[in-house]
Amino acid sequence: MTKFLLDSGDPREYKEIIKLAKEHNSEIWGATTNPTLIAKNLAGKKFTREEAFNLQKKIVIEILNLVPGAVSAEVYADETTTAQEMIEQGEEIASWDKRIYVKLPTTIESFKARTALRKKNISINNTLVFSQQQIFAIALHERIIRKTHNNIRSEWPQFISPFIGRLDDNGRNGIRLIGHGMKIKGKFTWMLSASIRTIEHIGQSINAGAEIITSPAKVYRQWFTLTPGQKNALKKTSPAKGLKDITFWQPPKKLEKITTIEEFMQVIQTNRLDIHHPLTDSGIERFAADWKSILI
Repeated sequence: MTKFLLDSGDPREYKEIIKLAKEHNSEIWGATTNPTLIAKNLAGKKFTREEAFNLQKKIVIEILNLVPGAVSAEVYADETTTAQEMIEQGEEIASWDKRIYVKLPTTIESFKARTALRKKNISINNTLVFSQQQIFAIALHERIIRKTHNNIRSEWPQFISPFIGRLDDNGRNGIRLIGHGMKIKGKFTWMLSASIRTIEHIGQSINAGAEIITSPAKVYRQWFTLTPGQKNALKKTSPAKGLKDITFWQPPKKLEKITTIEEFMQVIQTNRLDIHHPLTDSGIERFAADWKSILI
């Protein structure tokens, strides 16, 4: 059964939506946060970088006390952030609680950080995902890590977060990426349908097989008040008209045979497995700008 996460940096919204879900025999299992959501909650105030990071910690811990499942908290990253900087942030964020998933953007530099963090058994939510190549790379990296490090244990699989609403905004069928991604992601990851804009997105994500969905409160206020019949009908709806289809990408057998992190890094650095996407770049820029907006 698909698990529901709330996409918010405001503990007050969690209390509201948790109550609403419970009243309608459902549950908010976990949470996702990001620099934009945290900055929105702290809007109108200015902080030093250390103060902002500590306030993020306070908010995340408060959310952890409200939900039973995983809570994702994102590292600060812009186009200049190094893997080492992401590793240091990720280790600190993971130390807050064992249920935390460290969110990393899906870039070459972040895969270096992912390697180091996963070796330390830190759970990862790869975010700003917009292509099947990115999904395959995350799944392949996780498979290699698990085969080469026997100490890797986690209560839940690792997360892959395609931003379906952002794809829709750019004229592409985001839901199709979920469906295609389910065929190539492997057994060590969960598909987390993100950037949800409508109740149709929720129904379509469930129908596509996504294990987890994260949505803002305004969409859940509609979803949880629907009848079972209305929800089932939404699962069968078609994507919005005018969206360009995404064709299935079959991973080459040569890539599927990769067994070492060294070879993996080589193929993504040489673009034999092209994980670059312009929407990932613009997403990183947006998150960085929102975070900087609250800094002194």
